[in-house]
Amino acid sequence: MSHFSFLCRTKTAAGTNALEHLPFDLTAMGAQKPMVIMDKSSHLAGLNKPLIRAFKESGMTMGFAPPLPENEDGGTDAAAQFLRSMYTNYNEKGFDAILALGGGPAADMAKALNIAVSLGPEALKGSRITAPLNPLVYIPTGVDTGAAAAGMTVFNNVSFSSPFLAPDGVVIDAKMIIPDDRETLLDYGLRNLAVGCEVHGLSGNPPARAYASTLIELSANVLTALIESGLDTGENLGRVKKEEKAWQWDLVQAAVISGYLMSGRRSLLSLALGREIASRSRISQGQVMAMVLPAILESTAGSGSGPLLLPLAGPDRFSSVPASQQARTAVQLLRDLVNTLHAASGGRLPRTLAEAGWNSEALDDLGHGLIEKDMLTGITPEVINRILTHACDGRPVS
Repeated sequence: MSHFSFLCRTKTAAGTNALEHLPFDLTAMGAQKPMVIMDKSSHLAGLNKPLIRAFKESGMTMGFAPPLPENEDGGTDAAAQFLRSMYTNYNEKGFDAILALGGGPAADMAKALNIAVSLGPEALKGSRITAPLNPLVYIPTGVDTGAAAAGMTVFNNVSFSSPFLAPDGVVIDAKMIIPDDRETLLDYGLRNLAVGCEVHGLSGNPPARAYASTLIELSANVLTALIESGLDTGENLGRVKKEEKAWQWDLVQAAVISGYLMSGRRSLLSLALGREIASRSRISQGQVMAMVLPAILESTAGSGSGPLLLPLAGPDRFSSVPASQQARTAVQLLRDLVNTLHAASGGRLPRTLAEAGWNSEALDDLGHGLIEKDMLTGITPEVINRILTHACDGRPVS
């Protein structure tokens, strides 16, 4: 048996009465007076009301911070001023826990505030976090990157990473979800699928693979439903219909799981490449990650990604493929997905980076730049070049 370790310190509550059970969870954490940090969209949607109702019979006192300032020019100064104000308010009024309601920005602000009130404002200059902070619970209101559920945050251009930054609890409740559009669901479905596949294919860690399997199944089911519903018209890419809200529900859970997987791992290749290429392209991060994922698995996992076929294709298909062909079959399924998305969207979604407007020379420069900035630690330039070359033209590595 090889050595492995896995830590997920977050309690996840999802489904019926998940929000109503939150006061009991806070009591178990030793908290009685939480402060709520919420983003503007949550405020406009009136999500403070169901939260207040959930605490009505608890006997707890709850305080709401003003909605987060918009992240525009000068947003860093506004965020710092907001945090200073909430730090003073938290201490003067005796709050003892933080609830983050919304998306990633709300979670980042809540984590930064928690660092300040637990360790002192000086800790926000870049101190290592080696001890538990005050209780923090994250309540997502839609699909996001998953970083909110991970043990990481960024504040004032300073990055923090520690297991103690992961929320003590995540509460997923249908009445707190703001409907997303199908374009968003498609992007995050692809993103979460790539995270799950990369972790599953490259990790020999059984608990991590178990989480990754669930992440893959949730994401793949939504992507299949989106394809079957049609992706080639503007009407089909609007808000999800009432009967389709289950797609968003699955992806909210998937995003939370992806955050758990990102904690304690090196930077994922698909995430780093997707973030960098999408920031310079007309395509989304999820689309980029889906295009580079097959080459990543072929270049770094090889035959070790054979077990990935089980969550991707199901037990019947998995058992019908010889072990020597399972890795190749799993990667081919991922390429087939990208090709199917291209066809279902009427050619709107590219199959390769070349179709997205990239050439091999530009990708080579990008790969070297990422390595020089230490964004891809432990990966040689030759491997990055091979991945980007094959993602550019769509050819299998072997």
